Amino acid sequence: MAQTVIEGVTVIPGGGRDAIPNAVVTLDSEGRVEEIIPDVAPAQDLYLVPGGVDLHLDNLLQRRRPRATVSLDHAAVISVLDAECAAAGIATVCIAARCEDSPRKGIDIADAAVLAGVLEELAPMLCCDWRIHARVELTDEGSVGALQSVLAVSSRVALISMMETSIQRSRFSSLAETQAFYAQDWGVSEAEVEEVFTVDAHQLSRTAERRSVVAALALACNIVLATHDDRTEEHIEEAFAFGARVAEFPLTMEAAGRAHELGMTVVLGAPNAVRGRSTSSGNVLAADAIAAGVCDVLCSDYLPLAMHAAPHVLASEHNVPLTEAIDLVSTNPANALGLAPVAIEVGQPLTASLRRVQHFAPGAAEKSAHVGTALWRDGRLVFSRNPMGTLALSR
Repeated sequence: MAQTVIEGVTVIPGGGRDAIPNAVVTLDSEGRVEEIIPDVAPAQDLYLVPGGVDLHLDNLLQRRRPRATVSLDHAAVISVLDAECAAAGIATVCIAARCEDSPRKGIDIADAAVLAGVLEELAPMLCCDWRIHARVELTDEGSVGALQSVLAVSSRVALISMMETSIQRSRFSSLAETQAFYAQDWGVSEAEVEEVFTVDAHQLSRTAERRSVVAALALACNIVLATHDDRTEEHIEEAFAFGARVAEFPLTMEAAGRAHELGMTVVLGAPNAVRGRSTSSGNVLAADAIAAGVCDVLCSDYLPLAMHAAPHVLASEHNVPLTEAIDLVSTNPANALGLAPVAIEVGQPLTASLRRVQHFAPGAAEKSAHVGTALWRDGRLVFSRNPMGTLALSR
């Protein structure tokens, strides 16, 4: 019977269990873990970790429009982004479907349902398990209709988040900072940014009504509901009252702390942890929130490679045990979505990423590189750089 043997690897089983250094991992012909045993050979900066579960990836717009006059089909971009996410060690990807109409941002409200339909067609042939994260812009008159269109065509909606783009709820602390950032990000003038964020009183008055409708849809469809970019404890409490149980990117330690007190899953960005800062000055840092015990999950946000790089940064620079840091990108987000555990268990099909951490010489311009070597999902090898090489041997 064919086996796969992975040698000289540090195994992070997940679920808070201790790492197993210098291990040999044997898989049977169906990708189930037969045994994990110690090895006399030293580890090779090679890690076998539970497959990542990414609650929030929102980089599709930038990938579809690599130049101002170019717009690529969803299918073309997803097929390539799938390989990138597999290499980044992500087994489950929740891709953002933007339920809003904002030409200045480059967002067409019809694209959300198009993306959902494309994933229904492509999902069986992709490496990763692709899900939809429906981001609903509550200030947009058509957002609820767009969400309903997504739900009508997709069986893969795993998360619905409520967001409010307005000056009052901006993730930046001032209008000037909001204008400066988004003018660069969207390629528009600062005056146009102000127009986008200036929502008239009538639309603002209807956000509570739309929150209620969105929350009811999430409940009826048994989909996890999230709130997004909350600055105050009152924002968190409002979302919780509507049924949100995930708090994405709370902007302050107070908001993150209140979400934690209410038992919500608090999600921050893995790029924040890797870079040591947020794209918005003054906002909560992932490392600080983790140290305070008020961050449960890290997501890729816009950078898939950050998912499995962040735990190593947290371990080396912030004294977070690597086993706990790995849970932030695997076990914990899987629990938040109600998915099957992704822990590495003897007797269970393997859902895991094989990764090499390449450390550069002292004084080099960069510290390290995180290279995904292979990805298994439910026992099936879906990605490999070298399937016949020494890191994953068949015999």
